[in-house]
Amino acid sequence: MDDREDASEPNRVPPPGPVPDGDWDGLPQCVPEDDFDADAEMARWVADLEAGRERIPDERERDGSGICLSLGDACDLDPALLAAMLGPDGLGGQSPGPAFAQKKEADALRPGPVLAALTEQAVSDLAVLSDDELTGALHAARRLENWAAYLQTLSIAEFGRRRMAAFEDAKARGVRPGRRPGEFAADELASELLVTANHADARLEHDAALVSRLPRTLAGMAAGTISADRADTIATWTMSLSDPDAARADETLAAAAPGLRRDQLARKAAALEMKLNPDGVKARKEHAKLTRQRVELRREDSGNASIAGRELDTVTALACKSYIDAVAVRIRNHGHADGPLSMIGARVMTELLQGRDPLDLIKPRPRLRTRNADPAPAEPTAAEPTATEPPPDPQPAGDGEAGEPGSGHDAGEADIRDPDDPGPDYPRDQDDYDDPDDALDPVPGYAGPNGIPSWTPEEAEVARTAEPDDPAVRRGPLRPAQTAPPPANLNLIIPIGTLLGWSTTPAQAGTFGLLDPEETQALAAAASRHPRTRWSITLTDPQGRAIAHGRARGQHPWDPAPPKTPPAAPPPGTSPAPPPSPDDVATPDPGHADRLRHLIQALNIIFDPIAQDTCDHQAAENHYTPSRRLKDLIRARNLSCDAPGCNAQARYSDLDHTTPYPDGPTDQCNLGPKCRRHHRAKQAPGWHVEQPEPGTTRWTLPNGRNHTTTPTIYDS
Repeated sequence: MDDREDASEPNRVPPPGPVPDGDWDGLPQCVPEDDFDADAEMARWVADLEAGRERIPDERERDGSGICLSLGDACDLDPALLAAMLGPDGLGGQSPGPAFAQKKEADALRPGPVLAALTEQAVSDLAVLSDDELTGALHAARRLENWAAYLQTLSIAEFGRRRMAAFEDAKARGVRPGRRPGEFAADELASELLVTANHADARLEHDAALVSRLPRTLAGMAAGTISADRADTIATWTMSLSDPDAARADETLAAAAPGLRRDQLARKAAALEMKLNPDGVKARKEHAKLTRQRVELRREDSGNASIAGRELDTVTALACKSYIDAVAVRIRNHGHADGPLSMIGARVMTELLQGRDPLDLIKPRPRLRTRNADPAPAEPTAAEPTATEPPPDPQPAGDGEAGEPGSGHDAGEADIRDPDDPGPDYPRDQDDYDDPDDALDPVPGYAGPNGIPSWTPEEAEVARTAEPDDPAVRRGPLRPAQTAPPPANLNLIIPIGTLLGWSTTPAQAGTFGLLDPEETQALAAAASRHPRTRWSITLTDPQGRAIAHGRARGQHPWDPAPPKTPPAAPPPGTSPAPPPSPDDVATPDPGHADRLRHLIQALNIIFDPIAQDTCDHQAAENHYTPSRRLKDLIRARNLSCDAPGCNAQARYSDLDHTTPYPDGPTDQCNLGPKCRRHHRAKQAPGWHVEQPEPGTTRWTLPNGRNHTTTPTIYDS
């Protein structure tokens, strides 16, 4: 036990060792600490030890985890409950489990060190707990979790208060924006919590509101009855309210929160906000509609994808959903589409978004034939076996890392057209290209959303009546079920073994997330058909660090090799061959290396070395803006912003001179990718950045703490 003073509670000194049930007469009374003589107590304990009235703890007791409590936390507890915690076994080896039964002492005990110690002891032997006691221990753990969130809220609110005070002081003194202390508090907090800056910004705002405007919700967190997500919900929906209205909402919502799911609480809070501040709700909706409308692509937890329009006008969104549902019902009623209505609706949406008519799902589209083409061959008879065309040569394969079949540029006007054809008005200004050799040759006209090409009459006639020989480079309407090439600014990071079929290492598609091997090959093949797609390859060492990078010039359409024919079944009576282990599958053989060599030759890539522990300055440039070649090396070395916890893609980040130019060179050892927020934060008071080795960045934050980030480690 700890004898620290508690200002609100007198000290209670428990008896040494177990106490028989109900025999608490020998307990010393609570005495003020001023009357406690530590030297006298130590002398008394030594005398009792020598007289045999005390014993030296055995090794098991000394090595076991001890319990340290403030006497103020324990002074008003039931002595029998407190005794269950004393010693390594408590109550002579009895479990505190019965205290967690419904309506027993621990089942309603406030969160704190006592409940934490009791819960830890109870769950140390779960087998002896009844279902009732086990549930009580679960509720206790949740109260402790809510209490821990309360402690975090207090800490973050105080952190925000300090940074805001420094910021307001600098603002009052006329310090210009970007140089004010406390201006980047969210970025500083995000680096410590390893969350996004937006999340940290919301935490600062919500926790400040909980401490200053929502005392009942905060008290519920301290008592363990309101969880962090429920408190965050209350803070979110009361942010637009005045202080008096927020107090009214706090009283209502804090009382309801313990008995509601989060979604139920959110609906109640939203309805209350509409009632108390309808004008504020309307203003927030309009502001979000004007500033945050977007189409968003996300990765589902299953590994599939979702695409959604965010912050749309409500009436427009409902009309879109109704139209999709109506088309889906029509398709279903014709009986030519499998699956439930929800699945058909999803197919309708994807057909519309790729410029196709979803009603074509009702029946197969007839195959187009060229005029004056040879008549279709007759069906083979049994006496005339069909000759099959041999499969194409397998694609080259090899070791290393392939990535970035995309230029990183916006597609301009082509974004609103069929991605398979940029059209005659596609920008031809050489300033649109980092490399003049990337300028496109003239291409045919473009196919609009309805698939009607704007070609010359002769070209249109050919397109209407003929199937092209090479669908990978076709221009114009897509075939039924053919995937439209993704935009050229899609950034793919693909392990070469996964691309060419001998590895199962997932690929990375920008901020979307991971792709399995089949998705990787399909997406790479589709992206390679886009006229602005460019291939690049990053070579890695056995530890996964980038050591060289090269970029192909021009377009290189690619189709994956056909799947391997499964091995024939073993003869009857023989055992099948054991499947290869994952290590065997992922290990390149000499054939893989040879195919990699052919791939690099086909792409005509020349590799530049990436500096590792030291820099030989061979890539240094005597100007401020790095060349495309140097940019590629830096972005291959660090795939994301080099600030701690930041995951912004390097392709869309600034390339920052760690030591400002011209004092620091434009070179691999002095350049690093930084998103715009961290680029600005780096220049604020209290922030300091060093690059002791190429790609290794050490950040010092205004709180004095250091964080070091290192170059990307690629999966292989």
